[in-house]
Amino acid sequence: MKKYFYPDLLHPESNFNSILDSLPHGVIITDSRGVITFYSKVQGEIDGLAKEEALGHHITEVYVPHPDASPILLSMRLGQPIHDLFEIYETRKGRVVNSTHTVLPLIKSGKVRGCICLVYPLDAKPGPPRTSQAARNAFLFGKLIGSSPSFLESITRALAAANSPSSVLIYGETGSGKEILARQLHDQSQRASCPFVAINCSAIPANLLEGLMFGSIKGAFTGARDASGLFEEADGGTVYLDEIDSMPLELQPKLLRFIQERRVRRLGAFGEKDVDIKIISSFSREPLEAVRAGRVRADLFYRLGVVMVRIPPLRERMSDLTSLITFFINKHQAKLGKMAPGVSPEAMDLFKLHGWPGNVRELENVIEGALNVVHDGETIGIAHLPQYFRPTEAAPVQAPWPAAPIPAWPWGTLPPPAPPGGRAGRPGRGEIIEALTQTRGSLKDASCLLGISRQLLAYRLKKYNLSRRQFDV
Repeated sequence: MKKYFYPDLLHPESNFNSILDSLPHGVIITDSRGVITFYSKVQGEIDGLAKEEALGHHITEVYVPHPDASPILLSMRLGQPIHDLFEIYETRKGRVVNSTHTVLPLIKSGKVRGCICLVYPLDAKPGPPRTSQAARNAFLFGKLIGSSPSFLESITRALAAANSPSSVLIYGETGSGKEILARQLHDQSQRASCPFVAINCSAIPANLLEGLMFGSIKGAFTGARDASGLFEEADGGTVYLDEIDSMPLELQPKLLRFIQERRVRRLGAFGEKDVDIKIISSFSREPLEAVRAGRVRADLFYRLGVVMVRIPPLRERMSDLTSLITFFINKHQAKLGKMAPGVSPEAMDLFKLHGWPGNVRELENVIEGALNVVHDGETIGIAHLPQYFRPTEAAPVQAPWPAAPIPAWPWGTLPPPAPPGGRAGRPGRGEIIEALTQTRGSLKDASCLLGISRQLLAYRLKKYNLSRRQFDV
């Protein structure tokens, strides 16, 4: 392992200070405890902090991320350099920075004595990052990573309602990040210092849900005691009603009345209490479908959906795939004590072809699972992915969800799936060229023609050094 040791850089009176201050990128040097011993002028401009606000302070006192997510502390813990790490971080003053980091541990006599971190803003210029306002809105939401137009539109819409008392309804598929968005809305609002209370309406029995939300008094029912409900406990803050379409219909009128009046009456009580809360709710299906199906009252829907925000599924924002993969690798390699420089091109091809029915949550689980089996310093490849990701010569991958309907064949009747001269699941170079020629480079249609999965076809294209663009005529 290559060692990095620059003894003079650790001394606050070092002659190197003026040189480091003149560099066009940010520089941070820490001692072995993670306390900042050097903080360059450019880094101060990037972070919007004065030197005295950083020097002598621990990394976790200057920046928001959990210690396990700090590339500086990770590099020192592992004693290894980290190169060109994409990072989105937030200072204690709330500035969010999009950057790449190169981190080098400072080693003497076999022991880590500190760390030097070079910070490059995305626009590669000194000073605060000059990203677009829409992109900054997205990165203000912490764990919600992305820059695709549909995602930014949703986040910008949500951010506009953060400080409004109006109800917000978030809808999107399971695993798309609805609760993360709800929590970030709370954290970005003036209610951030007050409670955030999440209630899963599908996980709590109907006979307990009412008492849990509104509270009870002793004697109201068998086993009842004097207890405040979650609405009272969240006074001044935010209540998140997850999967509101699973709430019993008989309870919905009482919730509607509370939303209209913002007054709570405990079960068995006569008096009411005023509470001030913001309500955020979520649907895992299209809200109007739940209304038409009779699962949610129309009048309740109108009250909950004053501001509606749709989180697009991952398959609709595949341009965010690289940023998300980098974020999850950084997050979990710290926890697992492994370094992975990234994902191989072959594995990335499979990622791009996958339908992601579990959305961002599925992607995070796949990355975490791969980091458990990859060797330290090794790139994540196909062999490290779950079994259903891996194309095999004998048996093409079958997706664990219903396949999408095959689109109409645009040039006549769809030919039979078994081409002459080839074996099912193992088409040769000639059969692949013939299929792509017939389908004018369409992977989807060519895979149907060959009787294999689209993932396996993409894998074999790589093997035979072919590109679908050669046939797109």
